[in-house]
Amino acid sequence: MGLQVGMQRFMRRMILTLQPDEVQVCQMIGRMRSLIARGNGVRDAKMGNQDGAEADVMGMMAEYGFAKKMNVFPDLGLTPRSGSADGVMASGKRYDVKASKHKTARLLSTLKVNPDVDVYVLCVVDGSTLDFKGWAYKEELIREENKTDLGHGVGYALTQDKLRRFDA
Repeated sequence: MGLQVGMQRFMRRMILTLQPDEVQVCQMIGRMRSLIARGNGVRDAKMGNQDGAEADVMGMMAEYGFAKKMNVFPDLGLTPRSGSADGVMASGKRYDVKASKHKTARLLSTLKVNPDVDVYVLCVVDGSTLDFKGWAYKEELIREENKTDLGHGVGYALTQDKLRRFDA
């Protein structure tokens, strides 16, 4: 019930189009986070072949959009971090938003289990439009049977049909 309580108001469509000023803020913060993280030796844990700064901008847009939809303040911090949650919902559940530009993206996570995350959320980013495909509790994603190698190392993966829906 935990996440459902936090998402009850948003059970309809989870699609959001960011305004141009919101996109600019996310681009700036995403690029700054990328520079700060790499400059402080934080390993880039992306699971695709996209540019690291591009992935950080996409991730920031998805994090910002999810926080906006959940009516919580987004984490706009610029300190180097590794393994923390992207935010906390009103219900207290800590979330990690995973972003991709691929319409058929899977919810992915590295093999490093993050003790600071309760829920993983998948967002497909297309320009300024964010399409939140679904979510999974950590225990549903981090399972031996979900290990897969998509060409960039072994990690955990769930296809979109295995995710919980925001409208269920």
